Formats: sequence, structure tokens, C-alpha cells
Amino acid sequence: MRLKNKTLTGVVQPLSYVDKMLRQQGFHRSGGDSMPTYDVVMYDSASSSAYFLRIPTNYTSTTTGKGELNVKLGHPYLEAKFYMNTSSEEIFFIPKAVREAAEHKLAEIADYLSAPSAPS
Repeated sequence: MRLKNKTLTGVVQPLSYVDKMLRQQGFHRSGGDSMPTYDVVMYDSASSSAYFLRIPTNYTSTTTGKGELNVKLGHPYLEAKFYMNTSSEEIFFIPKAVREAAEHKLAEIADYLSAPSAPS
């Protein structure tokens, strides 16, 4: 499920700053050196289900003044972590509380990353 977050999507910042900030927020980096994706597991205790909140990134052709690569943040999305013993209807249902928690976390991240000049 793609989440709408105009403040975060399209933000360009140095990879080291994005990596440090998202790791401090509990995200894990995957994808190695090619197009890193950051995800965090969100657990819904009411349904005992887990979901991934994912933020994809792409390298940009620009670098910082220090020669460091910049990344551009893509559209964040939520997806179910496990599909065991679920019908096709349940796979696509993400509880409102989980969506709201994800949107709150994205808004917090956007506050840090959408600054015109991130600290190094």
C-alpha cells in the first residue's frame, strides 16, 4: 500500500545523513550499494500482525561538496510481513491504526530530512 507523503517523497540529501537518521528511527537498510531501501517492522498487537514500512531511495547524479553521493527518497509504502494462513482479502487489509502510525513516523522523518541543508 503506497502512502501519501508529499513532504518526504522526492527529498534529496546526502546518503550518510539519510542512513544515520533512518537508522536512529529504527530502520534497517537493504539493497546493498544499489538503490538502498529502508524498512522498519510495525507490529499491530490487536491482530498480532506485522507490517513493513518501506522507504525506497535512488542515487542522484549530484554529489555534496565533499564528493559524497546524494539519494532521492521515493514513495513510502506499507506491506504485510507474513502471508501465512490468510485469505486474499486479508492480505490487502492494513488496519487504520497501523496506517496512522506509519504516517506519523513518516511525518517525523520528513521534519528531519526536508530541511534545506542537512547537518553533516
